[in-house]
Amino acid sequence: MVTYDIASLKEDLPTAKELAQFVYDKVNVSLDLVGKPKQEQYEVAKNALEGKKVPSEYLTDSNPYVEKKDTIPEDPLRKMPKRSIDLPDEDAQVHYFGATNMPHPLDPQSDKKVYIDFRKYENGLITYQITGPVEKIAVGEKLNKYGQTVPEKYTWLDPRTEERILRNPDGTFTKEGRGVHTFLIGEKGGGIWTLIDRDIVSISAKNIADPWA
Repeated sequence: MVTYDIASLKEDLPTAKELAQFVYDKVNVSLDLVGKPKQEQYEVAKNALEGKKVPSEYLTDSNPYVEKKDTIPEDPLRKMPKRSIDLPDEDAQVHYFGATNMPHPLDPQSDKKVYIDFRKYENGLITYQITGPVEKIAVGEKLNKYGQTVPEKYTWLDPRTEERILRNPDGTFTKEGRGVHTFLIGEKGGGIWTLIDRDIVSISAKNIADPWA
């Protein structure tokens, strides 16, 4: 096994950047050394070079040859909230319908479409949930060090929603639900409402294999 001497590493690689690049070249491990105690930098680098365990706080996905100022920042993709406890149990679902050609709520005048899941439950409640697609989009412009025009940053066109109530068990629609329902019963919506609000008995009957179970 190859071994390395810390004193030699300090002499040959005096900066955290040079040390990280050397480790990356030798063993293809990216280390986050900047700002860490000097002695620990070399101890961690030695362990990485010798194939030994490296603390997780010293590991990174960043390439040590890429300057952070040269990278284009990217907004984090938002996390979806957990399913509301006010919704019926998922086991109470009696029908599902997926639509893939619905107008994009964040860009309704474009040709962009979204995917929506519709669910009907035993008590008659109907929900909808927009599941995608998520699209990365460029924002602004700037010149990089090569004189090329690049985006200032990337962000997301993210139409996703949590599962939301469209129609209540008593047959009344929520505010957003009224608009969705009006669209779905109309020509532009393809009249697919009947595929969403299916009769529970007829749907369930198709799934029964043993009438005595």
